[in-house]
Amino acid sequence: MNSTSSSTPLDGLIFGVCAVLGVVVTAACLYRARTSPTVANRCITYAFGICTFGVVFAIPTVAAWAEELTGVDNVAKLVAHICAILWCASLQLTMVDIAYDPEYLRTAIYQRAAVAFVVLLAMVPLWLKANAADVEFTTAFAANVPVRTYLLVYLGYVFLTCCELAFMCGKSATLNWPERTLSSFGYGSSAAAAVAGIGYTASKGGYLLAYSAGTPWSLRLEERLSPALSGIAIVLLFIGLTLPVFGTAFRTVRRRLARA
Repeated sequence: MNSTSSSTPLDGLIFGVCAVLGVVVTAACLYRARTSPTVANRCITYAFGICTFGVVFAIPTVAAWAEELTGVDNVAKLVAHICAILWCASLQLTMVDIAYDPEYLRTAIYQRAAVAFVVLLAMVPLWLKANAADVEFTTAFAANVPVRTYLLVYLGYVFLTCCELAFMCGKSATLNWPERTLSSFGYGSSAAAAVAGIGYTASKGGYLLAYSAGTPWSLRLEERLSPALSGIAIVLLFIGLTLPVFGTAFRTVRRRLARA
């Protein structure tokens, strides 16, 4: 088993903190989704739950335990990446429900769900082809062509998703200012999270592309930068998409108190 061999001390700390925060935020959003079962509220809950589950498997100790338990090398990495794809898709559906007209909603949902499904169909065979006891699905194994291809497919999808989320969250932050300050700050934080996600994919994907071109930069720098950007993106998104949801709840409570 090899899941922890190329991890850094930052990995366990960053993803451990994100996992704890994810449990708290998911529980809060689950309560909100039950009281107001809109598409956006349900998708946010799914997104945070999926993300938290995937982040847990990104913790090196948990990854090693999963491999020992299943006897399958790199199973934790595959689970974490699948969760990341589903997380991105859920976030897209959340913002589509918020940012687009109802007439376009159904079409937009089908489009984004189809793209996520195609990406997963491409990733799983690549993972099966490359997976071996002496292989890790990290940039440290960029020389392995199937691993490099797998990571570029995954990172490419996350990059495009983050670009769309940055646009939609930024637009929503502008539209909600200044009437809904809390929501505006939340969407602004989500846009910043998407930018951090773009930085994460640029760090990893850029290294892989540079390796393919024969001009890679420092692997140590990439291995330090990517987890930090990933952690920042997750925390900012947890905070950002929670604020608009509960901002609506606070306004409802204030209106009820005013009428009482």
